[in-house]
Amino acid sequence: MTLNHLLFLLMSLIWGTTWMATKVALAAVPPVFFGAARYILVSAVLLVAVRGSLALLTGRLSGRVILSGVLVNAGTYALLYWGMQFVASGVAGVVNMSTISVFLFGFAILFGQERAGWRHLAALVLGVAGLTILFSGKASFTRSDIELWAAAAIVGSSVSYALGSVLSRPLLEQVTPLQLTAAQGLVAAVAMSLLSFALEPVSAATFSALLTPLPLAGLIFMVFAGTFVAYAIFLRLVRDWGAPRAGLYAFVSPVVALILGSIALGEPLGWREVAGGAIMLLAAAIAVAPRSEPRS
Repeated sequence: MTLNHLLFLLMSLIWGTTWMATKVALAAVPPVFFGAARYILVSAVLLVAVRGSLALLTGRLSGRVILSGVLVNAGTYALLYWGMQFVASGVAGVVNMSTISVFLFGFAILFGQERAGWRHLAALVLGVAGLTILFSGKASFTRSDIELWAAAAIVGSSVSYALGSVLSRPLLEQVTPLQLTAAQGLVAAVAMSLLSFALEPVSAATFSALLTPLPLAGLIFMVFAGTFVAYAIFLRLVRDWGAPRAGLYAFVSPVVALILGSIALGEPLGWREVAGGAIMLLAAAIAVAPRSEPRS
């Protein structure tokens, strides 16, 4: 197993845990406000620690860096966090995770970064089947107007994330993953702050609620583990593997969330969970397995 495969497992473990941290925080503060707070802290640390990141927003790459930052961070999490307020966690999980990989493969093929092959098809079919089995006994979907809009927002977040990730890959040939993480984080901090103050009821009480123990713990975990560690790993894998292959964490993270939910929250672990999780892990293994080099 290579270093990148170990990093892929670490990234999947972290992002599988972030669902629990996000759910805790969104119970106390507005969704876009939480996203803005996350990226303000990310930017404050990385812009000091990582040299050359601020220059990316003013130099020749600035347009592409800003666009990718708006898509992969601001657009993704504004839509996802808003949608998570109105749909069951099972629905949010199956919609988000099943569509991310589909859109990543689609955009990568469209932009000439990937060629469709049997691994793509096998991973997508198995992964979506596993997610469907996993959540078939959990997701309550009433199809009310607000729930339909929320589900559409979650699909939109997947589109935004996939397109931003694919557009980030050429940038990683010229900058480091941490430099791009810092620059994109600053873009998200500005964009989400403006959105939050324009659309949400932000007051002194909102800031006080964020500083209570559980939401603050969720925020700190999202900043340090979810962004500094996991997103930097993701960008490295995007550079080395391509966005679709790196994005197969979407089939591993729900399994992590499932196991943690069973251990920490006592959630049931029945045949659907075991079967769905096993199929998704198989899908990810097929897609991220090392490629054999053709003999000359």
